[in-house]
Amino acid sequence: MTLFSEYNSPYLFAISFVLLIGVLEFIALIFGHLISSALDAHLQHFDALTSGNIGQVMHYMNIGRIPALVILCLLAGYFGLFGILIQHGSMTLWHTPISNLLLAPVSLMMSVFAVHYSGKAIAPWLPRDETTAIAEDEYIGRMAIMTGHVASTGNPGEGKFTDKFGQTHYLLLEPEEGKEFRRGDKVLIIGRLSSTRYLAEINPWPEHL
Repeated sequence: MTLFSEYNSPYLFAISFVLLIGVLEFIALIFGHLISSALDAHLQHFDALTSGNIGQVMHYMNIGRIPALVILCLLAGYFGLFGILIQHGSMTLWHTPISNLLLAPVSLMMSVFAVHYSGKAIAPWLPRDETTAIAEDEYIGRMAIMTGHVASTGNPGEGKFTDKFGQTHYLLLEPEEGKEFRRGDKVLIIGRLSSTRYLAEINPWPEHL
């Protein structure tokens, strides 16, 4: 079997995706961000993802126990690994590849089971930023740092703060009318505008904080 044969393309793409995410996470870390933390922070605002059948699937996949980005990488990695190994077995035994129309769904299903069990095994050992350590209403009164683009009224930007447990929270912040925030500004969260947006003002005590 040739690893880079056309019938291995879906599985090589999946493994390449995992490598790409690793590179992007490393680059983001250099600039003071974590893609996985930001993704988890945004996912928690979608109630449809935590209820019903979708919620059960996410629970089975260990989303909530470990970062969603880790789950995605595990799923893609297992999919690629299982696909390549099964194609290798097919070429060894029958000298012909299995149709990916049949193999891809099988590999995906096997990957889901693998993610479930391996996720449960690594969850206790995997460090992560918890975004639910404090209630969202407790964000009010916290000092945050703007990490995203220029923010103005109706056009929020990303900010982050670290709570008393040392855990990082990412949220969308916007200023009062007629004002704007820029990357690096230290702001005080003063109110909640919606389930995902908060009102803030420039640090009123720059000489102390």
